[in-house]
Amino acid sequence: MDLLAQEDFDGILFAMKRLVWLMRDGDVLVLPRPVPGAFLDHVAQHTGMSPDRIHVIAPGADLLTQDLLHSEEILGRLRGLVTPDWEFCPYIHDRGAEVFARELGLATGSRFMAEGGAELLNSKVVFRALAAGAGFSIPDGIPCRTSEDLTHTLHQLLAAHRAVILKRDRAVGGHGNIVVTTDPDLEGVGALHTIVLDDPTDHEQVLKEAGLTATHAPHGEVVLEAFHPGCTSVYVEVDCPERGEPVLLNGGQLRTAQHPPILAGLALPPRNVPSPAWERFTDEALRMARFMQSLGYRGLASIDAVIDQAGNTWFNEVNARLGGSTHLHHIAKSLVGPRWTDSHVLISRFNVRAPALDRLLHTIQEHGLAWDPPHQRGIVIASDDTAATGNLEYVILAHNHEEADVLEEQLTTLLNQHDK
Repeated sequence: MDLLAQEDFDGILFAMKRLVWLMRDGDVLVLPRPVPGAFLDHVAQHTGMSPDRIHVIAPGADLLTQDLLHSEEILGRLRGLVTPDWEFCPYIHDRGAEVFARELGLATGSRFMAEGGAELLNSKVVFRALAAGAGFSIPDGIPCRTSEDLTHTLHQLLAAHRAVILKRDRAVGGHGNIVVTTDPDLEGVGALHTIVLDDPTDHEQVLKEAGLTATHAPHGEVVLEAFHPGCTSVYVEVDCPERGEPVLLNGGQLRTAQHPPILAGLALPPRNVPSPAWERFTDEALRMARFMQSLGYRGLASIDAVIDQAGNTWFNEVNARLGGSTHLHHIAKSLVGPRWTDSHVLISRFNVRAPALDRLLHTIQEHGLAWDPPHQRGIVIASDDTAATGNLEYVILAHNHEEADVLEEQLTTLLNQHDK
């Protein structure tokens, strides 16, 4: 957390509001900051939950620290609401979440999770070792603990590949990713920035970014691996139940912004992946989910990979937690039904500049862009932060990608008019 700027904190707070879409009557949601009433009403309109029958506990902080979670303001209020038959669903099931659950008398049912198993899988360093040992395809590379590890690995990779990517062990959404190349024309999609080396043996800037020393990694280890330009970044979200086979809930591809070219939304299902390659990826992703389940992992997980134009797949990481598509899946189920993937496509985009939510909702309704139940198409707002940062996340559900594109173009036109 020491590496995050205020903009990063704002992004975390923005993303947390998505969880309102998972709520049903009687539920309690604990967030750092309050949720605007207009957004609660918007979600309730589409999910059927009643704002007066849910509880949102939000102390108005940047982070839910352990001290704050165990305060009378949060833990004290929850003790008056929660009974042992409640379900506990933390966004990230780390050891702090486990301690908190025990304070509430809630059993989470997995010793692996209680011992920090989800945190283990969320490590890119650990993931590479587990995936390699289980026979999954991962990019050429290696985790680096010292500056000497990095120097020798970088030299070897650049001799064999057009570019490499440096990843911080536990960063997300492209933050902490840096592409390194000798090709000034290469586009480093998925990274905050690209380092172009005039001399392949000059590693000074890369070493500075990595933060390693000759003996240890004060900011954590980094992963250095081959970067494959022109690939499509894809994912599947799976559920690993207590009993029975893992279930594939949804899957798609990542949408990126232009400056910087990092994650800015999702497209479900993927648009640029041939069916045979997608089927091979999902088969292997389900095998990975079974592997995670065999270790003792329970709950939702997002499994990420890249697929090149020849159909080759390399697995990047596992997000052993609720993911960036969890709320999208709930939105689509609420609007279309549990088999929504049979008839619809979904696209999302976040950190979008927009007017106040009430005003925007009125505008999209006026222009015929709002979700239309009879025609089963339209736009809803997935997360609203317009009051604090002027940003929101939208979701478009349509019968096909062409219809979704038209709706997005119309919405973009309206938002551009507001931004002028």
